[in-house]
Amino acid sequence: MKQLKFVTLTLLVLLISNAGFSQSLKEFEGLVKECGMSLNIPEVFIPGPVVANKNMDYDYAVKYPDKDFILRYAIRPILYKVYTNDSLKKAMESKVQIRNKSYEANMKAVLYDISGGYDYEFKAFEKSAAKDEFNADWGAITLVELRSDFGKGYRFCMVVALHKDNVGDAYLFFLANKQDAFPTGMRPLFHSLKFE
Repeated sequence: MKQLKFVTLTLLVLLISNAGFSQSLKEFEGLVKECGMSLNIPEVFIPGPVVANKNMDYDYAVKYPDKDFILRYAIRPILYKVYTNDSLKKAMESKVQIRNKSYEANMKAVLYDISGGYDYEFKAFEKSAAKDEFNADWGAITLVELRSDFGKGYRFCMVVALHKDNVGDAYLFFLANKQDAFPTGMRPLFHSLKFE
């Protein structure tokens, strides 16, 4: 019985200590660079928590120090610049063709998951705008109402999805409780993540 209490207490401590864990900015910048992207976060923003949830994993978050507005970044590499081993390289390279064609379906799945099971349409950027603004081959944007663990504490999410062939996909999740917070809240961060 004492051993069961110890195991339960240990698991509880581990869960609490990992709640709200986020990697450092330096670690996230390393991931971004390794995936062929660049990051430029204005200094006014502070790190936000990375909250474990069953809907959408993300890698880093920033927020205003004095506003109810947060940006969560999710990076999904297709290929890395450098691999830790040959088996990882082979596994990643075997999926390149499908990943270069499934970015719209992936966007729909992400929207479905973070909205709590609702289908949302998205507006694709003009191809030239995606290229000029993000050096991406494709990009899209939409607003969803959050009804999932991912959105806990927030009502709305403006999602920006970016794709570059043979490089990766990136998602920027801007979260707020009021729709009118998006224009000014997003502006300084909208181009903070780009493909190289």
